[in-house]
Amino acid sequence: MTGEPAAGAAGTRMPRGLKRLLLWLFQVEERPEPPPGSPESLRVFRASPRFFRYSVLKWAIGQMFALVGLVGSAIGLGFVEIGNEAGNVVVELLEERAAGAALWFRFTETLAPFLIVLFVVQFLTSFSVLRLGYEMRWYMVSDRALRIRYGIYSLREQTMTVVNIQNMAVKRGPLQRLFGIADLEIRTASGGGSDDDDEDSLNRGLLQGLDNAEEVRNLLLASLRQSRDAGLGDPDDRPAGPAVPAASREDRGPGGAEDASVLIAAGDLLAECRALRRTVAGTAEAL
Repeated sequence: MTGEPAAGAAGTRMPRGLKRLLLWLFQVEERPEPPPGSPESLRVFRASPRFFRYSVLKWAIGQMFALVGLVGSAIGLGFVEIGNEAGNVVVELLEERAAGAALWFRFTETLAPFLIVLFVVQFLTSFSVLRLGYEMRWYMVSDRALRIRYGIYSLREQTMTVVNIQNMAVKRGPLQRLFGIADLEIRTASGGGSDDDDEDSLNRGLLQGLDNAEEVRNLLLASLRQSRDAGLGDPDDRPAGPAVPAASREDRGPGGAEDASVLIAAGDLLAECRALRRTVAGTAEAL
């Protein structure tokens, strides 16, 4: 959960030399800078090894379709022989249709090894990048901010101030439930910029592949309460209501509903106080 990267699905990490080479090629720092906040409060969370297995499954399905397409193309173009009789029939038909067809058929046979080598190279490269992407996924939480970093080809690093967090939701799909992992979605007050549902939205952060999503959510909620109790930030710039974790039914514990109702009541009281303050200020200006 904290400190060094978690071990992979096989219990081992990527070879150090290969990792350094890939980091150099992609010009990526191995560890991001910690977010603003007290060093003593810093907690580092990593994606679960089960998330790596989950990613490998999706990658393997894609590779399987690519291999099926390659074999189908090879058969269609004559890269793969379908028995001696069938191969002879294809050659005879090609020779009858055009004088140079047989020559093209033999040329494609020589091209088959090149395509096989190309597939093997991309197979090994894509798996290495997948593994490195898993090890380079960082989630850092301090008493003031959250930092999310992931990506290899396109590096994405996002810092969110804890006091501006508005909603948190734990999300699990059917396949994620099978692997025992979940995503934690965090939303801050909208600044009128990009679409909040957009993956690149500055108001949306996503911590993927956690096996302790509820723990991270509770830690952020505690930091949020501490920050607001300490009076950090401009009160007028804060969200109208407190950050209420929008957890699914399966994530709600026995006391979850009571905690949510208390937070909602506190948010309503805060909104009424602000409205009363604006009304008094407007009356004073009118006099």
